[in-house]
Amino acid sequence: MGRKQLAGIIAAAGFGVVVVAYGAAFAFAGDKVPGDTTVLGIPIGGLSKDDAKTKLEAGLKDRIGAPIALQASGSKFQVAPADAGLSVDLDATVAAAGAGRSLAPGRILRALSGGDAVEPVVTKDDAKLKAAVDKLAGQVNRPATEGTITFKNTKAVRHDSADGLQLDKEKAPEAVLAAYPSNGEPKDLPVSVTKPKAGSEAIAKAMKDFAEPAMSGPVRLSVGSKSVDLTPAELAPALTLTAREGDVIPSLNTKALEPLFVQRFKSLETLPKDATVQISGAGPKVVPAVDGMVVDRAKVGAAILAALPKPSGERRAVVPLIATKAKFSTEQATALGITQRMGDFTTQFPHGTGYRNVNIGTAARKINGTLLKPGETFSLNKIVGERTKENGFTEGNIISGGKFVLDLGGGVSQSATTTFNAAFFAGLKILEHKAHSVYIDRYPVGREATVAWPSVDLKFLNDSGHGVLVQTIFKASTPGTQGSIRVIIWGTKTWQITAGQSERTNYRSPSVVYNTAADCRAQAPTAGFDITVYRYFAKNGTRVKTESFTTKYNAADDIKCGPKPGTPVTPPPGGVTPPPGR
Repeated sequence: MGRKQLAGIIAAAGFGVVVVAYGAAFAFAGDKVPGDTTVLGIPIGGLSKDDAKTKLEAGLKDRIGAPIALQASGSKFQVAPADAGLSVDLDATVAAAGAGRSLAPGRILRALSGGDAVEPVVTKDDAKLKAAVDKLAGQVNRPATEGTITFKNTKAVRHDSADGLQLDKEKAPEAVLAAYPSNGEPKDLPVSVTKPKAGSEAIAKAMKDFAEPAMSGPVRLSVGSKSVDLTPAELAPALTLTAREGDVIPSLNTKALEPLFVQRFKSLETLPKDATVQISGAGPKVVPAVDGMVVDRAKVGAAILAALPKPSGERRAVVPLIATKAKFSTEQATALGITQRMGDFTTQFPHGTGYRNVNIGTAARKINGTLLKPGETFSLNKIVGERTKENGFTEGNIISGGKFVLDLGGGVSQSATTTFNAAFFAGLKILEHKAHSVYIDRYPVGREATVAWPSVDLKFLNDSGHGVLVQTIFKASTPGTQGSIRVIIWGTKTWQITAGQSERTNYRSPSVVYNTAADCRAQAPTAGFDITVYRYFAKNGTRVKTESFTTKYNAADDIKCGPKPGTPVTPPPGGVTPPPGR
């Protein structure tokens, strides 16, 4: 055998060994992930593709869906991965880690001895990511705030300026992407900081030069020889210092101080008086308006601010007066045309225990002088108010559940009935009224009204096109004479009003009720019935229209105090029946 043949045999044998060794390495490496590979700290080296995916799925389960933690300038924020369109592609991550068979020597060598930390492969929805960043900007962005000084009681309180933040919306998507999947530790967002125009030095100077002196004592405002003092406690709630354009500017909310001005300026001002219409002698008379001289509200704020930083003894200012016209002029009052008697009605009442004098009289005084401009509504409850002792009322009879019982304000319905009839004959539009549940014979049948606070009211509209003035004339009852209430409605008479009524129908008989209660009150019976009342509107003697009001009266029971005749008497304790007549 020659030397060349022997060399060939030896070479072939060596190549075979290499091939066998390479095949063994390929078979050992298989499709495993390189040995030292980790994904977010999770070791997956040496695992098959499927096993690596399973391990990653379990290890990243909590982090994949967890909120992405972010921060900017000390504030923390969160973004839901689903809202940002972010998710982890596990298959692509395992593939990126090097899993899978390959004949490449480098791949086999890396599978046997290599591997490193691999970032997860994240898929994103660009539209959702942009929307999430826009929403995040709304949470992050804040303008720089200028400093202020406010006052708590009479102590100046400093509020320093604060920087503003602005999210960089171009760089923010990458920052959100880089922070996913989150480990719970907030990652920084790209933001820019904006500075306020006035810094803390300006606020400190304003505290010393204005805020603290402002609370050092009262401010005296003068008009001629008259003056008033406004104390720090009165001014403090309306005083604020705010940084603007690099300076700190004081301001006074004079609208908030107006109730104080109204009270304290009484000695400085002559307030205007609106014209009105009042009854004088036999009829209405226009009371002219009076113009006033009041403190100029447009200048009083500046005058106070100028005095506030001054030392004691110099904290004063002269405030000007300006002529101020009445809001309702004499000409306007005259134009209301309140010159004629439109409606006039009187009802009478017995003296009884005298409670009617109190309640009807109090209501009459409150109603008297009510002025309604065109389009305004009369509300008895609003004008008279709640029937309480503090409001001038006492207990009297009212109807409740078909029975007469005592309650505050009993008798006020007589005022309502009289006013209703005056408005009825004045031709004014009745908006709301309710008749008594049982008929009371001193009232016009079907043409009466009851009231109860706050739910049952008498309301009518001044639809006359002119002004309306309501006058009441009250006469108290005495043990020997009846009392009366008269209501006259003045204005411009438009209609001639007459009334009519139907027959009484659907009679309902009362029942006899025996009541043995200690607080029983006997009651005479009254039949129930239905009736319709008509209001006829005429002009120049010609009827133009008709209105109707239908009332359904309940029967009032005949209430007798005591047991029903023939009812056995129950013996008292001890079994002894008292003798007759005791």
